[in-house]
Amino acid sequence: MQFSARLSFFLLGFVLIVVLPHSAKGQVSSPRRFRLKVLGQDKLEISWKEPKGDFDGYKVTYATRRGGQQKVVELAKQETKLVIRDFDPSKDYYFKITAVNQGEESKPLQGKHEAQGSGSETAQTQGGKKIDVTRENNEISEGKMLGGERKVNRGK
Repeated sequence: MQFSARLSFFLLGFVLIVVLPHSAKGQVSSPRRFRLKVLGQDKLEISWKEPKGDFDGYKVTYATRRGGQQKVVELAKQETKLVIRDFDPSKDYYFKITAVNQGEESKPLQGKHEAQGSGSETAQTQGGKKIDVTRENNEISEGKMLGGERKVNRGK
């Protein structure tokens, strides 16, 4: 009986050592504090705070309409902002930022910049809490963007 109990504890310990580090290792924390700032008639800066834990870089995906053509920009770990140089203030912009580690992506941090004149100036985090926005009309949430992706490499 004592041998069986020892064997059970040994097997339980072995499973915890072997299985748990692998499941935690694959998880990548999400970027935080999404911000937007209009820099001029044709420039929009997006920025964020880096996630906790290990990661290699970022993947920023954006489109001017839901389900529309997406642009994808890959950034190095130290780059926590991106300037959109062909910004059109009359269009809505949908953003998705993920941290990437060895091919695995975090949950996305998503945001929306509403076209000028829409009147909305609220933002939401993933938990649904209202937060202040930097400038212009911004909305922040977590979820998925639909549509095709166009990949643009930068920063590596």
